[in-house]
Amino acid sequence: MMNKQEFREKYLSIRNNIPDTKKSEYDKILAEKLLSMVEFKNADSVLLFWSIGSELDTGEIFKESIRQGKKVYFPKCTGEGQMIFFRVFSDKDFSVGKYNIPEPTTNIKYELNGKNSLAVIPALSVGRDFSRLGYGKGYYDRFLNDFKGISVCPTYPQLLCDGVPTDKFDIPMNIIITPTESLRR
Repeated sequence: MMNKQEFREKYLSIRNNIPDTKKSEYDKILAEKLLSMVEFKNADSVLLFWSIGSELDTGEIFKESIRQGKKVYFPKCTGEGQMIFFRVFSDKDFSVGKYNIPEPTTNIKYELNGKNSLAVIPALSVGRDFSRLGYGKGYYDRFLNDFKGISVCPTYPQLLCDGVPTDKFDIPMNIIITPTESLRR
C-alpha cells in the first residue's frame, strides 16, 4: 500500500489533470448537491475553505450561504498546524495569508460549541470508509477533533477510493459527496 505522501502525489496529479470543462461541471453539481442537503438547510453556520489551484470551487456555496443569511466562516492560520475560523460577510473581508491563501480580516471567531454547523472540508483524496487525506499539515484534523457540527467533504469522483492511509490523528468525515454519490456515516 502507498504511504500518505505517495497518495498525495498521486491524487494531486489526478485532480490537476481533470479538464477545466469537466471540473466546472463537477463544481456546479457539487455546489447544487451541497446546497440542497438537509444538513446545509438546517445549519446556522457554514464553515468553508478558500479554493486554491485545482480544489473544488466554493464560490457559489459562499454566495448562497450569505444570501440565505447563514453565518459564514473561513479559516485563518494562527500557528503551525493551527487555525481559527472567523466570520465573513462578503468577499471583501479577506487578505492574502499563509501559503498565499486568502484569510479573513474580521475578528469574530467561530465558537466550537456550534452544533448547527456544517464544515465543508477540502481533501486530496477521500475513502469510502470516510477517511480523508489532506495536505499533511494537520490543520483540519486538529480543528475537527473539537468540532461539534457535521463535516462534509465534496470531492470529484476520481478522488474517491476505498480508503486512504490514516493514523490516529486523522478524523473521519461525516458525509462525502461526489457528483454521483452521497455517503453518510
